[in-house]
Amino acid sequence: MKPLVLWCRWHEARLHLHGRDESAVWGELVYGERHEPFRYELAARRLTRGAGPGATSVVLDEMGVVLSDDAPRAA
Repeated sequence: MKPLVLWCRWHEARLHLHGRDESAVWGELVYGERHEPFRYELAARRLTRGAGPGATSVVLDEMGVVLSDDAPRAA
C-alpha cells in the first residue's frame, strides 16, 4: 500500500478507506472538498479512480510514480 500513500502525497490527496481484502483496498480520495472513489489493486499496484465509464487507471512504481496510464474503463 506504500505506493498508494506516496501517490496521495504527490497529489495532495487524503485516503478515506472503506474496505480491504487480500487483493485490494478501496474508498475515496479526498482533495479539499472534492471526493473521488478509488480502488487500488495491491499486487498489480493499479490505482483506478472514478466509477463507471469514466473511470481511469494508472500503474504505480514502488515510490508512487505513475508508470503507465490506461484508457477510461467501462464498468
